[in-house]
Amino acid sequence: MIKSFFTLIILTLSINAYEIIDNDNNFIVKIQNKNFYELYVNLKDEINFNSYVIVHELNLAKSTKAVADALEEKAVVKNGINLLICKTSFTLKMHQENIHNMSFCPMVISVYEDNNSNYISFRKYHPLNENDKIALTINKRLKTLILNSLD
Repeated sequence: MIKSFFTLIILTLSINAYEIIDNDNNFIVKIQNKNFYELYVNLKDEINFNSYVIVHELNLAKSTKAVADALEEKAVVKNGINLLICKTSFTLKMHQENIHNMSFCPMVISVYEDNNSNYISFRKYHPLNENDKIALTINKRLKTLILNSLD
């Protein structure tokens, strides 16, 4: 009985599992148990819940498919959207730390799908100056938005 219970728990956890690729330049989550649109809507909900504004949505899958078709090549991404987000109070902190942090906003989170998997990712921000700390905060907040959207 107990063995069956633990097996059930392990199976349940593996159903909701995802793979994280976290290196110096990128944070990528590979998800196989949810469809693209579910991930996209959940991420948008999480972004809005945390009072970020979606400044723009760029449908990269659509635009790159059009180019691939024109060049008689195969498109790589089945579905793919970049969400450009900002939060005014957070942007103020960026500017207070270093006026050149202006380039950090809007921040970008990507949701995309290939033939077998779905992904949510962002390119990590790096400090502009040695003493700048806001880049680490940006990376932490984007990571939190993504992971919370998967719950």
